[in-house]
Amino acid sequence: MLYLASRSPRRRILLKRLRRSFRIVPSSHRETIRRRATPARNAMRNAIGKARKARVPARAQGLVIGADTFLYFRGRVIGKPRTMAHARRLLRALSGRSHWVYTGLCLLDPATGRFRASYARSRVTFKPLSDVSIRRLFSRSSPLDKAGGYALQADRGELIERIEGSRTNVIGLPLELLRRELARWK
Repeated sequence: MLYLASRSPRRRILLKRLRRSFRIVPSSHRETIRRRATPARNAMRNAIGKARKARVPARAQGLVIGADTFLYFRGRVIGKPRTMAHARRLLRALSGRSHWVYTGLCLLDPATGRFRASYARSRVTFKPLSDVSIRRLFSRSSPLDKAGGYALQADRGELIERIEGSRTNVIGLPLELLRRELARWK
């Protein structure tokens, strides 16, 4: 059994692709970013925190999956926008430029405390965006619950010019990495 320590509907949809039994469990971990830490370390630290603070049933058997996704652009970590105006500013800044998407991933055995953490990194290049295209994007998908204020799966060819690396990482759960880590766990 897998326990996904995330409320993200996108992660839930992606995890279904593995065709394994899983349950959604809440986590009380509050995401934080340490300025002196690398993006990879920040992503893994938050993923570990989410897995460790997941509310799994007593005597649960299986693995907890913790994940944390954010953007890295111009030397700064970018998480979820606070307001619609903030989301518009983020997309204008990303317009016509490249940024990195990091996802930290943690597998944790709640019975033993044993864990394994890793991360995925993808480079995303945006097309130049107009205010009209940003409004259209927001009409299809709320930006406030997504790192960077955008959803790859809501793009209809207006947003993304190219992705180098895992597409599922950009959505929030790098399935290629998760499959490898689950295979290595044994």
